[in-house]
Amino acid sequence: MIISGVNILFSGGVGRSGTTIVGRILRQHSEVFAGSPNEIKFITETNGLIDLTFGLRDFLPSQTTLKGRVYGKMPLQKSRQFRFQSFRNRVLGDWWNRTNRLGVQSGLHRSMPKAKMEELLKQLKSDLDNPVEAARSFIHGYVANHMKYRGESVWMDTTPANIMYSDLIYQILPDAKFIEMKRSPLDNISSVLKEPWGPNELEKVIPWFMDRVSLANRAKANIPDKSMITFFLEDLVRDSRETEYERLRNFVNLSHEPKMRKYFDQEVNPERAHFGRWREDFSDPESVRRKFADFADKRSFAESY
Repeated sequence: MIISGVNILFSGGVGRSGTTIVGRILRQHSEVFAGSPNEIKFITETNGLIDLTFGLRDFLPSQTTLKGRVYGKMPLQKSRQFRFQSFRNRVLGDWWNRTNRLGVQSGLHRSMPKAKMEELLKQLKSDLDNPVEAARSFIHGYVANHMKYRGESVWMDTTPANIMYSDLIYQILPDAKFIEMKRSPLDNISSVLKEPWGPNELEKVIPWFMDRVSLANRAKANIPDKSMITFFLEDLVRDSRETEYERLRNFVNLSHEPKMRKYFDQEVNPERAHFGRWREDFSDPESVRRKFADFADKRSFAESY
């Protein structure tokens, strides 16, 4: 199933970099459908749709556990039917009944009845002789059968890993567009350390952060310029609000709508973004800055960010 007239849009970034904010801005527009859940997870996470389509990725050590790396080397992973079963188990398991970091139900169960999802999975399995076409049809089928979709011209997902694996997504969806969100690295790292899903030690979060940036840069190199745009949170929210708002609207090809503009004016502000908060979050911020700078020099990070 391919929906004609729907444009698929992905926002992403390191995580805690502004992907949710840009999603909240755009979803105020009547032609953008985003949500329930905001992050579908089933494309980019381990055993997701891109793993089913292209084979399980060889994850960097900072991005998975030793157990995960061993699992990825299992000979059975070469079997597309085995990968399908792993995908199906996750769709109907932890992705189906997921609870987000705020304790809110954010799983795929919010999108459609399980029986409908099982129909989509059955069709996906039967089409796997052509895995790229099967994956594309599954995504479009997900959108078309979402109980809250009303024919909007843009469907959006805000899973952070979308940019790190945008080259693989692009092979499935060559008409998709991508919005990369970045922010000050030290603010980004400070915010990640508070989350249950990321590294909780400074010595681990710095290479984790830089590896994610590296993965994103490598993937972006394979995306046409017309299909990818990058925003810095500081520019969008504080330093160049008018210019960046219009750049965002034009990239998605959205008309002016007062509701979206009002939300941007009233709800998207520097106070809520907590710029420079890393100086308060660390007991010795200068030491943190030096550690980051030292690691960045070794990785030539400044040239790539």
